[in-house]
Amino acid sequence: MVAMVFTTPKSGGRCMSAVLVLTLLSGILEFAYGSSDEGEDCLCTLLPQPSADHKEETARWMVHSLDWGVLSTISTRVESVVDENGAQKVVHSSGTTTEANSKSVPFGNIYSFVDGVCDDATGTPYFLGTYMDQTFADTLSNSAISLSLTEASIPSVCGTTSALKSCNISPTGYGDPENPVCARLVLSGILEALEPGTDEYLLAQKGLYQRHPSMAQWPSGHKWVFAKLNIQDIWLIDYFGGASILDV
Repeated sequence: MVAMVFTTPKSGGRCMSAVLVLTLLSGILEFAYGSSDEGEDCLCTLLPQPSADHKEETARWMVHSLDWGVLSTISTRVESVVDENGAQKVVHSSGTTTEANSKSVPFGNIYSFVDGVCDDATGTPYFLGTYMDQTFADTLSNSAISLSLTEASIPSVCGTTSALKSCNISPTGYGDPENPVCARLVLSGILEALEPGTDEYLLAQKGLYQRHPSMAQWPSGHKWVFAKLNIQDIWLIDYFGGASILDV
């Protein structure tokens, strides 16, 4: 926390009120946005990225290295219908429409995940969620989900890690999260709740609490569920030339 000190032109004395105000303001901003030193100690060591010709290794590297993504479900809250004028609209689900005049709508939500503890990569994404949340509630009707990851999220893993030039948006660079060289991975499959007390449950719990420490303090009344993505399809772009569909 840094305090700025002003001097008056006549006396050269310190303006204590300004010092106090700016010190307090600095503390408020640091609390809200984090200090410049935040992130120097990474929770896990970030391993080197595989080369673009090693697709499977790149996918495993992303699942182990990244710590959040967009988890998409088939929404039970909204649906797509065609009105009397032939226009397609997204509306709140009424429960009265039929398959003939309504279509499913995807719903994406930010979710933290791990694939194990820092030194034990399993390749399977694990989540901590609750059926009070829309994403988990959706899976009660359709458990099919997709997890979308981007290499552009690397800086959130460790605050001192800069985004790659291929991902970083800048006035003079070519980088962008949609740049094919900025790797994108989509894992699709089934969300499965883990049985409490099993080895896999304990592994997921240990990994999530290690790599997302605040989770251990989340309110118990939410009836948290440890769950995994049973991967059944892998879609990857990490270079020019189109997507790679990888074996599970």
